[in-house]
Amino acid sequence: MKRTNRRGLSTGTIVMLTVTCLCLIGFCWLFPRLTGTPDIRTNALELAVKLDESFSQLLSAQSSQQSVQKPLYTPLPVVVAPVSTPEPTAEPVRRFSLCATGSVKIDSLTLKSMTDKDIGYRFDLLLSSLGDTMQSDLTIVTAENSFIPTDKLTDTNMPTEVLTAMKTAGVDAVSLGHPAVLNAGVEGLRSTKNSITSAGMIPYGVYASADERSNSVIYDTRGVKVALLSYQNELSSTGKNKTTTEERAFVYAPLETETIRSDIQAMRQNGAEVVIVSLCWGKTDATSPTSTQRQQAQEIADAGADIILGTHSQAVFPVEILTAQRGDGRYHPVLCAYSLGNLFTYDRDKRANLAGILMHADVMYNPADGTVAFDGLTYTPTYCWRGKMDSVTRTAVLLADTANAPDFVDDKQSDIMGRCYTLITEVMSQGILTQKY
Repeated sequence: MKRTNRRGLSTGTIVMLTVTCLCLIGFCWLFPRLTGTPDIRTNALELAVKLDESFSQLLSAQSSQQSVQKPLYTPLPVVVAPVSTPEPTAEPVRRFSLCATGSVKIDSLTLKSMTDKDIGYRFDLLLSSLGDTMQSDLTIVTAENSFIPTDKLTDTNMPTEVLTAMKTAGVDAVSLGHPAVLNAGVEGLRSTKNSITSAGMIPYGVYASADERSNSVIYDTRGVKVALLSYQNELSSTGKNKTTTEERAFVYAPLETETIRSDIQAMRQNGAEVVIVSLCWGKTDATSPTSTQRQQAQEIADAGADIILGTHSQAVFPVEILTAQRGDGRYHPVLCAYSLGNLFTYDRDKRANLAGILMHADVMYNPADGTVAFDGLTYTPTYCWRGKMDSVTRTAVLLADTANAPDFVDDKQSDIMGRCYTLITEVMSQGILTQKY
């Protein structure tokens, strides 16, 4: 059906005209109030300026209201990156090599064999055949002689050239724990210690004053602080006569477990990390440790000793690893040499006295938990030789190796050396050391 065009005003047009009229009427009423001029006859420029200022104020007020009610943007949360603290680096295990051997005991007959009228003392021959086998970070020997330059030479007092030979061979520390240590009194002991120190070695085990007794030796080797202690119960009758009761109270430390425990605790407080305890104990000419010695060795291990070095019996005993019980739940192995025998002795009555060893060990200290461990546990068999060298009677310590014996070892001495070697290997087979040379 065809639409027809209607004439007249539409309803929408009427509404728009009405609104326009109302706006004009309102403008006329509002204009004088905006301009502040009752006269409506104002130029167009002024009118525009006034309108712009009014609208600007209106927008500024609206903007301030919005800034209070709601921020223009939502700030992102501030994320602080955690500062990474590096894990503390564990201090590495520290280690040093140890060589320990038995006693050196020289008499006047030995002194005579080591003296030339034209040259003087030949103690350089005493240990030179060992080569570098005694060289280590810490090499320990027990010396059963005095070294007092101002006193005459006797079966016990020897010239300081002996000490020079020991130092050249590699000795670092000298234990003086033996029964005849006070045969020249406290002053003789002080002189002996000074001679050892002058030769470049550390004396330990006996004390020339009460102050020394309360400040035992701590030896620093390759960054490991090693306490050196020694204990004994026996003293020669000459030594007793040369000292007072008051002096004997501090000159040597008695072989008592509680005394040893107290001393070890004091050494630990003074910074000791490894504790070596030398013991002058057992019966002379014994060939194995007694049950009492085994029990006391375990008590000393439990008390805090890391290494036990026995002397005095003259014969070599098996070397063992004891397990110390210290109440901390950690494994504490203790290297225990019940007797290291003799390195050199003038006493040739028994074959066991002539057969000795050099005990070698790598000692490892762990700063993280304060434990000690061992590696490289070996031994070198030695032999106390006496015979002719260039038609002159000499004495020396040799490696007990008949296949590579020096030319001056005759058939008789070679046979004795072989028997001593067999004796040593049989004894060592009962312990934890393996042969090195």
